[in-house]
Amino acid sequence: MKHLFSIFLMVFFLLLGSCSHSANENDMIRVGLPQLPMSLDSRYATDAASHRVQEFLHRGLIRLDEKFLPQPDLAESWQHPDPLTWEFTLKHHVRFHDGSMVQATDVAATLEAVLDETLASPLRTGLAAIRRIEVLANDRLRITLNKPDASLLTRLKIGIIPKSIARMGRRPRNMIGCGPYRLLSWQGNQLDIELLNKSVSVSDGVNRIRFVGVKDPVTRVLKLVRGELDFTQGDLPPHLLPYLQKQTGINIQYRPSTTFSYIGLNLQDEYLKDVRVRRALALGLDRKRLKKALFSDLPELAETVLTSSHWAAALLHETPFDPIKAEKLLDAAGFPRSTQGRRFHLTYRTSTNPIRLRLVTAIADAWQKLGVDVSIESLEWGGFYARIKRGDFQTFSLDWVGITDPDIYRWILHSEMWPPTGSNRGRYSNKQVDDWLDLAAGLEDREARALLYTKVQAQAQVDQVYIPLWYQPVIAISGPKIRGFQPSPDGSLLSLRFVSKI
Repeated sequence: MKHLFSIFLMVFFLLLGSCSHSANENDMIRVGLPQLPMSLDSRYATDAASHRVQEFLHRGLIRLDEKFLPQPDLAESWQHPDPLTWEFTLKHHVRFHDGSMVQATDVAATLEAVLDETLASPLRTGLAAIRRIEVLANDRLRITLNKPDASLLTRLKIGIIPKSIARMGRRPRNMIGCGPYRLLSWQGNQLDIELLNKSVSVSDGVNRIRFVGVKDPVTRVLKLVRGELDFTQGDLPPHLLPYLQKQTGINIQYRPSTTFSYIGLNLQDEYLKDVRVRRALALGLDRKRLKKALFSDLPELAETVLTSSHWAAALLHETPFDPIKAEKLLDAAGFPRSTQGRRFHLTYRTSTNPIRLRLVTAIADAWQKLGVDVSIESLEWGGFYARIKRGDFQTFSLDWVGITDPDIYRWILHSEMWPPTGSNRGRYSNKQVDDWLDLAAGLEDREARALLYTKVQAQAQVDQVYIPLWYQPVIAISGPKIRGFQPSPDGSLLSLRFVSKI
């Protein structure tokens, strides 16, 4: 009898586990990403995937609204009594994922960690204007600057972490935040997060999100159609869209994006240091034809990083397709065609992403017609991005994702922002541009700042610091089991919090 009772208990718990597993599956959305985050540590996030996932796990002092203006997040309010002083009062009863209360000491420790040279945060330069951080009370702190910084609030969206962790080195896979979701597990190419306060969820029983790394877009789409994934966004070849449109229950959403696609150029290179060469490469690209042939004409042509709707965007003339002028510029620069028709050789670096490879192949073909011999070097994302960050390239393709503040131009154009300090990866240097950027960084008058940034953008176009391509569209694909996702111009996935599962 006792033996039979033991068997009964065993069967009972097996069935219970099976029911629990089924409930967990019904409780979860599976999201396909081209690659998983490089880090969940808010002090080290620079890649798009890290930003997408970290939004669920972290909260900063402020957040940005749809117009990219600062709004309170962990901060309940702030005061700005003079150009060098900011005082913040925190919201009460906000807790980290380990249950501890978020206090001013945690905020101070996080910001000080970013500023700590020994920890080598890539965000350090963005907070360089901070001279001192003082904790005034459990819920109050003061930030004193060494110079005015009109973009400080925008940068204070950095996710706050506990002070005990902030003093440690990188923690890419084991991070405690205070966002709406906590990390459940990260095993292989699957990363699971869970909603903490389920009582505030407006979703219909969706409390867990599983991010699945699926590099190949075709495989990602097939997994979505077969029901192995519920949602994916970005890095989808437009030629797959007609196939998806024929599938029952698949919902495709489009929205103009703030993601800026461009070709990076090494301005210290023996060929590319001549602006005539850079200009010729830009004129040799038929961008309209490229986006129509490769991306179903969905992207919007771009000339500068900020979209036209941004308050600091400049209205610049469109870079035309003019191969005849391009040839003349290359001749004038001292690079005539050889007897074999070649002028010089360039190496074009890109990732192994199939969409990137198709684009780079088309660009290389256009430049070959100008007499520029091009070899394509494709690398896995981690190796590719590491080389680009340290400036090891002649040309490359990348996107600027989630741009919100015009001080991005300081980050990518100022001569003090050469790697590893900033992201002026092409090593551009123009004293007049430096002066404009320095002045704009300290002005709080938005109109005066916009005028200076207009000058910066116009000069960057004249100097052909990079070759602009277009603003990528947001393409969100939902499977038949979920509804209600609202695409965001910056590509944010936070709307997944509020979808309903059928």
